Amino acid sequence: MIYLDHNATAPLRRESQDAMAAHFAVFGNASSAYQSGREARSALESARRQIAQIVGCEPREVFWTSGGTESNNMALFGCIDPGRGDEVLLAATEHSSVVESARELERRGARVQWLRVDQRGRVDPSEVSAGINNSTRLVSVGWANNEVGTIQDIAAIAAICRERAVVLHCDAVQGLGKVGTELPDADLLSITAHKVGGPKGIGALIRRRNVEVRPLLFGGSQERGLRPGTENPVSATGFAAALVAAQASGTWTADLREQLWRGIETIEGARRYSASDDCLPNTLLAGFDGLRGESVVAALDLEGIAVSVGSACSAGSGEPSHVLQALGYSDDEARGGVRFSTGPTTTAEEIAEVVAAAERVVQRIRAVGATPMKAAAS
Repeated sequence: MIYLDHNATAPLRRESQDAMAAHFAVFGNASSAYQSGREARSALESARRQIAQIVGCEPREVFWTSGGTESNNMALFGCIDPGRGDEVLLAATEHSSVVESARELERRGARVQWLRVDQRGRVDPSEVSAGINNSTRLVSVGWANNEVGTIQDIAAIAAICRERAVVLHCDAVQGLGKVGTELPDADLLSITAHKVGGPKGIGALIRRRNVEVRPLLFGGSQERGLRPGTENPVSATGFAAALVAAQASGTWTADLREQLWRGIETIEGARRYSASDDCLPNTLLAGFDGLRGESVVAALDLEGIAVSVGSACSAGSGEPSHVLQALGYSDDEARGGVRFSTGPTTTAEEIAEVVAAAERVVQRIRAVGATPMKAAAS
């Protein structure tokens, strides 16, 4: 199989696997005072220190969660109080865990203001400044978009939020390890292990400057009361090891992404949704006029190539991509995206095979007329 869906999840790094295997015997509860509990606590805190050092924060600012979705929910529900009329500003292109959290808060009585993006998916910092008012409690803008790969100017947005005394949350799940391992200077940041080659089921919320965040869960004092529940030292160790390896591997380049596009753009009806700059170096969202993305993904799967229609969280829904809709594409066009996301082990030879397979499957689908847009949408 040729795997080009690293934005959905990355294969487990050997360094992460080895680090976890070395700690499987550390079975104690990290909250317990006896020896095996102390060993578990030591492993947990060592991982916390490693991650803090790499991402650029203090260990006390790292709070373990189950992953990016929980971290995003924790940031929004923990900061916004619908009862007092709080408002949240967010980009319309945010990950579904941010978008759906905001919609639920709105149903409960909070106010939501949607920030516009340009045709490349960028938020204009001046729009953030203009949108902040006396009710604004939180601004949420992701570091890099999971579908089209657009990288936002978080530094400029953070400066505005600090000046206006508004909390800035940044979903950094996709940017971590691809744009860099040091996080932007936001107040709250969401990260997860499995996007950088760590295990699934563990992430963190980085809470800087002692921002007030209410817990979502209750029943224990773990994570200083912000996230109760028995902690997972083994997975935390795997997360830290994966992040150390990601830092050591250095900066990603866009060479393979551009090689892929140069091949795909020769196919009839090819369309590029992702930009070539200010974009994740591994991410290309493309499509083919008149063809539904899910049909192309399924056909490529039969060729032994793993890609996706965009966010793994919304795959199979049949709905147009809310990201592409926000960029101004029609519903039909927004159903056409196919996301190719390379990884550290992807080769130029694999890219050439993918281009050849894409040409075959597009020709085959067009020949049989299996999935014209209107039929696929019905």
